[in-house]
Amino acid sequence: MPGVKLLRSYGFSLLLLVSIAAGLGIGRLTPQTAQVLRPLGDLFLNLIFMLIVPLVFCSIAGSIAAAGNGQRLSRITTAMLVIFLGTSVVSATLALLWMWWLHPAPGEGIALAKGVAPLASSPSLLSQLVATCTTSDFPELLSRKSMLPLMLFAVAVGVATRSLKEQGEPLARLLQSGAAVFVRLIDYVMYLAPLGLCAWFAATVVDTGAQLASTYLRAFVVYYSFAMLYFGLGFSAYAYLAGSFPALKRFWSHMLSPSLTALGTCSSMATMPINLEASAKMGVPEDVRDVVIPIGAVLHKDGSVIGGVLKVLFALSLFQQSLTPGRAVMVIGVAILVGVVMGAIPSGGMMGELLILSAFGFPPETLPLLAVISILIDPVATLLNATGDNVAAMMVTRWLSMEGCCRKSSDSEIETAAAAG
Repeated sequence: MPGVKLLRSYGFSLLLLVSIAAGLGIGRLTPQTAQVLRPLGDLFLNLIFMLIVPLVFCSIAGSIAAAGNGQRLSRITTAMLVIFLGTSVVSATLALLWMWWLHPAPGEGIALAKGVAPLASSPSLLSQLVATCTTSDFPELLSRKSMLPLMLFAVAVGVATRSLKEQGEPLARLLQSGAAVFVRLIDYVMYLAPLGLCAWFAATVVDTGAQLASTYLRAFVVYYSFAMLYFGLGFSAYAYLAGSFPALKRFWSHMLSPSLTALGTCSSMATMPINLEASAKMGVPEDVRDVVIPIGAVLHKDGSVIGGVLKVLFALSLFQQSLTPGRAVMVIGVAILVGVVMGAIPSGGMMGELLILSAFGFPPETLPLLAVISILIDPVATLLNATGDNVAAMMVTRWLSMEGCCRKSSDSEIETAAAAG
């Protein structure tokens, strides 16, 4: 029966919606109860974060170690990076036009926060690259705060394992098995998602309810209006490019759970395991999704790119600065860097804001003003950051299929996904 099939396909997602609505109601009506429930939300996130490091390592290293040939892996990586950069440029450019038209902040001067400590001097570029890509000790590598070094280490382990051929096969099988085990553990943790998201949303309402000061209301509306248009129309366009109307249908048929998880946790890392499952149902081959989804969770952040555009224009308007053509190009470039920095570097939000201050010469007192914007846009920015990886993975699959290097595997998985959907 259609009703039974619908309930079977979307029952859990509908349960998440109900739990989120309940959390919003609890946070709004009984803040004391929300504070009591807060540890349950923390428990859910902690369980997810505990599994992120081994899942990322096993998925990336196992996928590379078991890759059929180096040419295929190289094509996956090339397609991924081109698509990541392409969507970032598109999101930044469209956001700039939208926000320039609507003006995200009043041009009437500002009352800067008093008592702000001076900014520390920025490290050299080489020092920052070393700190971003490496850790000083192996235990530091096993942390979700060191995701970029962890991914580089996983890539190196996968390449070394594959280069050993027969000698590396036992480790390759172990890594693939480990990835499957940790995905199953994520499935177990997701049984706690309704209770965890309810508690998390209740606590979030209590924390952020007073943040929506009138000074930032216009910026809030401008960002959210564009973000939702980009989410609906932009992602639909990308999905259509990935395979016309069948791909568009598969994409939106399996987007509810990742979207709710991103909104509920405000974490691309926490959404990554759900993205891996959703992208499989969308027809993305295993070797593509095991590379694109984890790396995308760190480096592919359209929501943060759009947020970077908003922060720059907000500050320019506050300081009565005009948007010249040259400065517009600079806004796009800095916004893309902000999107990468926010995922690749621990405390990336602060580093992204420091990058804006450095690039445009804003005074140190601007930092807390931009930090408030980060708080306001965080849920929807995470929605775009996290769910954009799925449509990017579909586009990578399409790219490779057009080149003829993965047509057989991708077609079979797409047929399986279509039958399941």
